Amino acid sequence: MDYSIVSKIPLFQSIDEKELTRIFSELSISEVCFEKDTLLALQNEPCNRLIILLSGSIKAEMIDPSGRMIRVEDIYAPNPVAILFLFGKNNRFPVEVTTREEVTALVISKQSVLKMLSMNQTLLKNYLDISAEFALLLSQKLQFMSFRTIKQKLAMYIIKLSEEAKSDTVRLDKTKSALAEYFGISRPSLERELTAMQHAGLIVAEKKKIEIKNRKELISLIHLH
Repeated sequence: MDYSIVSKIPLFQSIDEKELTRIFSELSISEVCFEKDTLLALQNEPCNRLIILLSGSIKAEMIDPSGRMIRVEDIYAPNPVAILFLFGKNNRFPVEVTTREEVTALVISKQSVLKMLSMNQTLLKNYLDISAEFALLLSQKLQFMSFRTIKQKLAMYIIKLSEEAKSDTVRLDKTKSALAEYFGISRPSLERELTAMQHAGLIVAEKKKIEIKNRKELISLIHLH
């Protein structure tokens, strides 16, 4: 195992290679390669292992009450999968996890994770910090999913990108097809709403670049629901 790569994973940051070698030698950890379109976990399957992406990316999808598959998010290396759901009384994968491309990942059993966290205080803090960050992202995602209209979702998405970039001009971090899938709508529906928002003077959209023209009105859309 290449510990120079492992040390760059957020969970193992600030831990030197010698200490990583010691920790890994005492645990059951597998480095596994998965082909594109490999199913890594089923929705509601017991979450009894931690999967950490070393390379590649996965897609997380959820089946809604109507039976429709909704894209929740894409996760890219080097990040963990479902880290918040490893512990607890009803710890299950909340989504179906499938590789988007060829993926290399560390697979660590739940018991090994428990032992690992007890072996190094920095590692424990990293785990807690990452869990807190993912909890915040999940909270933001739930807020986003509570919006009823495409316009509200787009407004929230654009405002969030603007706040991160500290600019009224932003670039979409997804293709329009991926963004439509993220919203659970068709691409033509997304394009129509972008056009309507332009005609209303809220934004100017050119390919993946969006310029906010009326921030106040965009924010008011978010607070309508």
